Parts: sequence; structure tokens; C-alpha cells
Amino acid sequence: MFARLLWLVGLVLVGAALASWLGAQPGMLQLEWLGWQLEMRTSLAVAILVILALALVFIDRLFRGLLGLPSWLGRNLSRRRTESGHRALTLGLMAVSAGEPDEARRQAARAQRLLAAPQLTDLLSAQAAHMSGDHKAAGRYFTSLTRDRDTAFLGHIGLARLALENDLPDQALAAARRALDLRPKSALAARQVVMLEAERGNWAAALPAHAVVAAADAGEDAAARHLLSRQKAALAYLDALTRLDRGTDQKTRRRTVAAGLETALTASPDFWPAAMQLAALHEEDGSPRKAVKWLETAFRSMPHDDLAARLQTLWKTNDGGHIARLIRLIPKSGPLAAEGRRVTAGAALARGLVGEARRLLEEIEPADRDAAVWRLISRLAAEAGDSGAETDALREAGEAPRPRCWQCTACQLVHESWQGHCAGCAGFATLEWRRPDGVTPMLPPSSTADVKTTGMNKPD
Repeated sequence: MFARLLWLVGLVLVGAALASWLGAQPGMLQLEWLGWQLEMRTSLAVAILVILALALVFIDRLFRGLLGLPSWLGRNLSRRRTESGHRALTLGLMAVSAGEPDEARRQAARAQRLLAAPQLTDLLSAQAAHMSGDHKAAGRYFTSLTRDRDTAFLGHIGLARLALENDLPDQALAAARRALDLRPKSALAARQVVMLEAERGNWAAALPAHAVVAAADAGEDAAARHLLSRQKAALAYLDALTRLDRGTDQKTRRRTVAAGLETALTASPDFWPAAMQLAALHEEDGSPRKAVKWLETAFRSMPHDDLAARLQTLWKTNDGGHIARLIRLIPKSGPLAAEGRRVTAGAALARGLVGEARRLLEEIEPADRDAAVWRLISRLAAEAGDSGAETDALREAGEAPRPRCWQCTACQLVHESWQGHCAGCAGFATLEWRRPDGVTPMLPPSSTADVKTTGMNKPD
């Protein structure tokens, strides 16, 4: 304010100085026109010309302002409507985030009335209708979004979610597929495609979409990467099983199946069912060495009784040689070391190698002994005739952690065999071979009979 006052005072002083200088200049102006003669000082003539010029500028500005008044009023009204519309849009989005469907719908209606931006207002209206349970209205709004190139992806994603909520998996898959076509690198659309294709048993169709999810989530935490590895292994394994009885060229088909099983083991080396199936395939093809290689690799990653028994058959060694070779495969440290010793000790005890079994079990730290280890110790005590030690071992087995089994990492349900979908929560690739945590009752065989693909069996 003070600076503007100084500028005004300076301007007045400069004008006064110019007027004083102009008035001090000599000279007269004479003008004759139509019989009239006019004489005045030159300085006065200059002042009159300046005043006339300023008056003309003022009149021109005033005339232009009067002519542009209607458009100015229209622009001002439009600006105020736009500001009010954006405010309603903002409040509506905040209501959606806060979970207030009534407020969201009210602000969405206000935004649609004030704004000429159907992409934004339709998206808000769709979200508000979805929250309030009006799926028909939400479907109309999401469908309108699909007609615009910039919002088509969001519209298809919304339609896919609505279809899932209405138990329409075919429509949901079609919408998710269209969304993925629009944005081929979208993890959101690809994740929906993976789950929906897996539910339909289209394992091969789900694998490319899973690759998109894995590429987008490469920087996630270890748990997310582990789940992605399990999903890829499950998809490749199930796809390989499906191809076992398909195609006319048997050699090409078996090569494709073997490649799929190898992909599963590369993604998840501890997925021992794939190793068992791959070994059986190589054995049928007359390649026992390849079968042994995959079984040995799987045993190092996840020791298991079935792997040990299959290796004994393929190694074609005596009992002592079989146990010695298993010992070399036991992991050196970590929780799998105790599991490897337990499996090897069980194999040794089954073949009468009591001393070797006892040595292996004694190498397992007490903190790492689960119920299966204590049951083996009780068998050793029973064979030695030590009833007291046998009773103590059985008591320890009752209090020790349960041995590894197939457990769903989502709902903690225990299953008798591996299957693609959990029979409890329908989660895909959520079963993991581990020590059970938060155990729920194991499903009886009748409950798992309806699952699409189970264990090592080929699909019908």
C-alpha cells in the first residue's frame, strides 16, 4: 500500500514538472477554419490534445465494457458453477473414502448438475451407487465410462467387480479381459484375470496374466513374492497335468508337460509334488538319471518321505547305501536340516538301521523336534525295550509341534493332499507344506472330493 502511494505521488510530481516545463515554453498557435480564427498558447494546445486523447480512450474503454458486460457476467457465473461443482466432486470423493454412501450420492448428483465433465461425475456416481448397494445404477455409470477412451479402463474394472459381487464370473472375466487389453501392464486387471481363469481351470490362460502381476509386484515384500512364486508353480503344475492326456503327438505332449513341471519347480523348488510327477514322467520315458536329478534337488529344498522312498527305488542301492546318499542331501542348517534328518532317520529305521536312525535323531536339537520326531524316538525306545523312555517320548509327541502338512496360509485349514484351491476359503495356491499354525480341523476325504484338482492325480 505504501509503495503504491509513493508511486502515485511520484507520478503527480512528474506530471506537474512536465506541465511547468511546457507552460514555460514560448510560442503561439493560430488556427483559421470556416471563417473562424483561433489563437492560443502552444502549451495550452498540447494540454487540450492530451486531455482529448485521454477522453477518447476512456470513452472507448467504457463502450467496450458495456458491450462485454453480458459475456463477463456469463463467464463469472460459469466460473462460480465450476468451482461449486469441483467442490461437490471433492466432497463426494471424501464421502466415498469415509464410507458415507448417502452423502456421496448427494454430492454426486450436485456435481453432475454443476459440472460438464461426465468422466469425473459418472465415476463418482458409480462409486456412490456401488456403496449404497444400487448395482443397476452403478452398472449404468460404469458402462458410460467405458464409452470414453480415457475412462474405459476404470469402467471395465468397475463392471468386473460388480459382476463378481453378483456372482457372474463369466461377465467378470470378460470385463477384466477388456481392461487388461486396454492396459496390458495393469496388475489390477491381470490379478482379476488370474483368479477368474484359475477358478475356471484355464491354467494356460492364467499364466500370461500372472506374468504381468509378477512384473508389476517385483518390488513387493518377501511374503508377496513368495505367494507369487507359489501361484506360478501351481499354474504351471496344473497346466502340465491337464496336458498329460491332450494332443495326438505323444512325444511333443510329454515334452511340453515336462517343461511345465520344470517351470513349476523353478518358480518354487520346494513344491515336491511337481518333482514327483516330473520324476515319474522321466522314468516312463526311460531317463532315470533325469528323474533322480529332480528328486535330489527337491529333497534338498524340502525333504519328504515320498521323495526318499522314490529315490531308493531309482538309486537301486542297498539299504546302507540309500541312507548314506540321503544323508548327503540333508540341508546343512536351518529348519529343513531337522526335517531332513527326521526323514532319513525314518527311512533308516524302516530298514532296520537302528543305530543310524538313533544318531540322526540325536542330532536334532530338542527345540526343533516335532511330533513326528518324538514318535520315531518312541519307536526306538520300544525296540530297545525301554518302556519308560517310550512313554516319555509319546508324552513329548503330544506336546510338540505338529509335523508338516498341507495348510492354507489364508484360513489355516489343513488338507490331506495338495490342491489348487483351498476347500475352506477357495483361495488359489494358498496351500503350503509347512508346520501348521493356528490349526483348524482337517477336512475329511469326502470334503475334498469335490475340489477341482487334488494331489498328484490327473484331472478327469
